[in-house]
Amino acid sequence: MMSDDGESSRKTQPRGFRWSIGTALLWVAIAGLVANSIMMHRRTTLLQQKIDHQQREMSALRPLPPEEVASQFERSTTLGPITTSVKDVRYSPEKDAYRIEFGWTDATTGKQWFTDVELKSDGYGTYYGQIRNHPFIEPLGREEFYAVSVRTPSPLAE
Repeated sequence: MMSDDGESSRKTQPRGFRWSIGTALLWVAIAGLVANSIMMHRRTTLLQQKIDHQQREMSALRPLPPEEVASQFERSTTLGPITTSVKDVRYSPEKDAYRIEFGWTDATTGKQWFTDVELKSDGYGTYYGQIRNHPFIEPLGREEFYAVSVRTPSPLAE
């Protein structure tokens, strides 16, 4: 039996990878979406960094939360025989100052005392005041006052 040459010519030979216009358009669209996604991610990251920087700068211009003022005040005024506790913190936007009511127990006598102090802004994020209450400054060996301050975070701190 003879084979027909016509049949062998009808056998399909494997073809190489073929591109259709639809496939090419699909790949172009996918590449465009990926490139756009990468550019948007970079832009979003850059904008987030700018927002974070602006928030740090703004934090130096606005008053601290009362809890932070109380915490900083207690840390800086609990000394030797004196243990302080803040009772109230009020902020006055007109004066750009804090009024802090606080009490303390003198460990040497066991007596409790209460007073308040006003911390005024220096215009650069630090609030200063002087405690002139004699029962507070005497156990510390001071004669006139005890200086105290609280600070807003630096805009450079991260």
